[in-house]
Amino acid sequence: MPKSENQKLKILYIAQYFLENSDENHSLTIGDIIDYLKDDCGISAKSRSINRDIRLLRDVFGMDIESRQGSKYNTLMSRQFEFDDLRLLAQCVYAAKFISKNQAENIINTLGEFCSVHQAEDLQADVFLEDRVKSKQKGTMQIISNINSAMAKKQDGKPHTPQKISFKYLKYSISDMQQVERRKGNTYIVSPYKLLINDGNYYLLAFADKEQKFRTYRIDRMKDLKLLDAPREGEDVFKNIDLTTYTRRTFGMYGGTKEKVTMRFINPLLDTVVERFGTDVFYMVDDKNHFKVVADVEVSPQFFGWICGFGNRAVIESPQNVVDDFQKHIEKIQSKY
Repeated sequence: MPKSENQKLKILYIAQYFLENSDENHSLTIGDIIDYLKDDCGISAKSRSINRDIRLLRDVFGMDIESRQGSKYNTLMSRQFEFDDLRLLAQCVYAAKFISKNQAENIINTLGEFCSVHQAEDLQADVFLEDRVKSKQKGTMQIISNINSAMAKKQDGKPHTPQKISFKYLKYSISDMQQVERRKGNTYIVSPYKLLINDGNYYLLAFADKEQKFRTYRIDRMKDLKLLDAPREGEDVFKNIDLTTYTRRTFGMYGGTKEKVTMRFINPLLDTVVERFGTDVFYMVDDKNHFKVVADVEVSPQFFGWICGFGNRAVIESPQNVVDDFQKHIEKIQSKY
């Protein structure tokens, strides 16, 4: 009697069943596989043929199937992606503020296709960072895709000249806490160069047409993004940007006058200071309880606020003009109370 089409595909159904239902914590019996083939695939099979197919999947197709107790229990021990890697990716997606809750759940569902159904449930059940303020802006992923297309130097295997983009930029309105368009709805035109992630937010580093300088823009605050039929500008300026220094200054201390500042901290704050300034700046031991750091800083109210957060555990020592400005900053705060 000739085999049915399903019968010919039996080994593929078995492989799919292992991928979906087995992992290092969940084994399959021969009986499980026989019942699956009969109930879901309309295929009759005996233990001998199942064992033969498992050997083929292991020896010929390289599936990491471990058989125990005389092949009674069969376990898929590894796959294309380790579950710990998928869990890490899932947690990164959950933590990203620029990805909406619905988008995050869709991405996690996709990641779940690379592991067993049991592990996919764990991905969904893992810590969901609800305290993160997730973006409510729709179409963020499409905006990211369009920006990448604008920056591409090749498209469909052919050379492509990176091009400008236009968009409207949003801000919150205190009257109703809804996002409204900046500049009264006027369009921003920029030349995109780099996508950056900081503190769970996605930013675009771009050369602004109006200001003729580089600016950063929050991706989830963009609206009506379009690719323009115009080559991007700012190439010479971008070549001279040290991205590590630029991002540290932009996201770490915000805009201000650049100064080389000497600061003194208690020793337990060393990790915190290294996270802020990195290891390429000058550090020195001051005494058994304190250290000093000399770093280029964007002197601004945000920098002073960062220092204030440490109370008497941190001191700005020099230059004197920065010390004086910090004292004025504190006096302004005191005058409000």
